[in-house]
Amino acid sequence: MRPTKLSSKVFLELPPVLAHYLEGGRNVWLESIPGKGKLSMLNRPGIFTDLEALAVERKQWVEMLGLELTRALRYRLGFEQGRREAARHYAVYAQNSRLALQAGPVFGQLQGRFVVEPVTFEFDLGAKTLYRELVLHSSAEGLSHRMAFEDGHESACWTVAGYLSGQVSEIVGRHVVTLETDCSAKGDAVCRFISRLEPEWGPEADWVREALRMEPLDGLSRAAAPQPSQVYVEDPEDGHQRYAAPAPPPAPEPVVVPEEPEAPAPPSDPMTDGIVAGSSAMQAVVKRLRQLKDSPVAILMAGEPGTGRHTLSRLVHRNSARAEAPFIVFDCSGLSPEGTSRELFGYVGGAFPGAARDYAGALLRADGGTLYLEEVTNLSQEAQGRLVRALEDGAVLPLGGTESIPVDVRIIAATQLDPLEQVGEGTLREDLFYALSVARITLPPLRERGTDVLRLAERFLQEARRRYEKPELRFSDEVKQVLRDSAWPGNVNQVRNVVEHAVVMAEGKLVRMDDLPEELLASRWGKAPQELGEQVVRAALKRTNGNKSKAAEVLGVGRTTLWRAMKRLGLE
Repeated sequence: MRPTKLSSKVFLELPPVLAHYLEGGRNVWLESIPGKGKLSMLNRPGIFTDLEALAVERKQWVEMLGLELTRALRYRLGFEQGRREAARHYAVYAQNSRLALQAGPVFGQLQGRFVVEPVTFEFDLGAKTLYRELVLHSSAEGLSHRMAFEDGHESACWTVAGYLSGQVSEIVGRHVVTLETDCSAKGDAVCRFISRLEPEWGPEADWVREALRMEPLDGLSRAAAPQPSQVYVEDPEDGHQRYAAPAPPPAPEPVVVPEEPEAPAPPSDPMTDGIVAGSSAMQAVVKRLRQLKDSPVAILMAGEPGTGRHTLSRLVHRNSARAEAPFIVFDCSGLSPEGTSRELFGYVGGAFPGAARDYAGALLRADGGTLYLEEVTNLSQEAQGRLVRALEDGAVLPLGGTESIPVDVRIIAATQLDPLEQVGEGTLREDLFYALSVARITLPPLRERGTDVLRLAERFLQEARRRYEKPELRFSDEVKQVLRDSAWPGNVNQVRNVVEHAVVMAEGKLVRMDDLPEELLASRWGKAPQELGEQVVRAALKRTNGNKSKAAEVLGVGRTTLWRAMKRLGLE
């Protein structure tokens, strides 16, 4: 079963199961046997093709078929490659969607096709929205196109764009379109790709739509002609879209990419669409955001990771007068100070080595809409000062520029830290704090939201039951009590992971205590003061590999208290 919702944070770090492929200075996964004329990578046979050969091939395609037709065919080729690779990775990694999604770029880098820099990736198929942004360095396709056509004026990594589209489409079960906004083939410093659900794109994606429904070419043999595209159809059992390869027809017919199913009637309160807000603490937050949604003032959201900062920010945008304009997400962490300033404010051509063309930063791309700043306290002092000036002037001065560009953008900034403490420590500039905190919202952690945790757990249980085909599974009363009592330091994300773990481990029709991860039982003590029970003590000891000092620290008690509990329970 495919995922329906995912936060970008899980993609910021590559898990060890994939990261080890990229470690070290040399590729140890490539094997060559010259005597037998064999070359393989990870035991998959292939051939080596250098950039010059790729450039010759590219030029011949364009000269024979024309630029537009070549672009369409390369995109289709990449789409099918990405779809097949995703299906293989999904099977290899035991249907772990995160690993399957990340594996494509990793193995593309191993093959020498590009160097990947993930920017953000998140989707909520219930809300019919998906956004992925990747930056590729040293794109072999871009470099080979530049070798073939030195005076390139448009993005040319068509195969890569198709590959990324097919890969994500296969995993999430929806038609995803990827377009390249920056490209080394036209002199840009990097190649930048944006992926969205097909209905989220406008006319700029028409050439992709035409490419995927293109009929066979007259004058070419049927074997060499492009075949009708594969389509996504709705599975009647769960309503998800699935990839369906059509049976070979007696005569080739065009296949139209299906439109998204008609949206259901909007809920009575669109400000709570897709979130759980039954507790009084969350109701107060939603009421405040509803009052602010049409105001132009900046919003500063403070809350622990997983409390819904990004989701609520998108809801504010979606229900505001700016809903038809862009909602741009900018993560203030993970880039160097110079890189952050370039990406946030943009730059003019020649501002620094490698800046061949003007580049519109996040502030300009969000013009007319909303810019969401994730972890704003991670901005450098210089970037914070430039942001204050942009907010005060209503204009952006790109790096290397001499004239400011007017911009109308609503800022929603988020931080997991206490903003006032960060001002006192000098991490957050005081003038930026006051500029952003005209409307300040503090999001309550899950442990302070009462029975919301049970509502969330039931929602995630329904999703996981469909994925793992366990339709009758439900929580036992004992498990429900544990869910209510636990501290949930990871908030909503932790609930989702715990429920999925429990569904995978459960046998029969009930999720029982033994199906829950040990760290949840250990964290239960942190919220509900009680006599240390056997399951809690065992969970803490298992989590710390029997280290009593660390187990006591996990439980928030003294070592003597833990020793007495172990003696009472016969666990010495």
